[in-house]
Amino acid sequence: RRGGSGGEGDSDTSDEIGGVGEDEFEDYFDPKGDSHDFEELTRQRARALGIPIAVVVQMRTDAILSCPGCFQTVCSFGSQRHVQFRHQYRAPLADNVTVHSEERLSDPRAGRDDGFSTDAADHDEYFRVSCDGCGTDVGVQDVRDGLFHFYHVLPSEA
Repeated sequence: RRGGSGGEGDSDTSDEIGGVGEDEFEDYFDPKGDSHDFEELTRQRARALGIPIAVVVQMRTDAILSCPGCFQTVCSFGSQRHVQFRHQYRAPLADNVTVHSEERLSDPRAGRDDGFSTDAADHDEYFRVSCDGCGTDVGVQDVRDGLFHFYHVLPSEA
């Protein structure tokens, strides 16, 4: 026995469950919690994307994407790996990012050496996207369709 004086009022219950008595353990553990959380998250994603819940449930994620500067998650749902450029991803939603809508970037194929130009004439336009945690640029958001294109992220295969 650990602790206590060995009297009649002592209980070993708290020692058996790591210092938490049975009553407290039941209060803190919800066996249905994960499924409730998943259902709520699915509803939120469907609402954000404007699509039916059934479609959201069937969507797959190629990787969870993190910022290379601080490892904060910047995309946790719906990422698709680029077919040709394996280090690039696109996704309909992003987490923990700032979209710089005041900065329009033009098509990267027509840009300067750094890949982006501020000359927007006759090109697709994008907004710069940076990590909320550390400010690192992690990608762009397409002005027309709102899709996020991540090119400076760390993938964690899902």
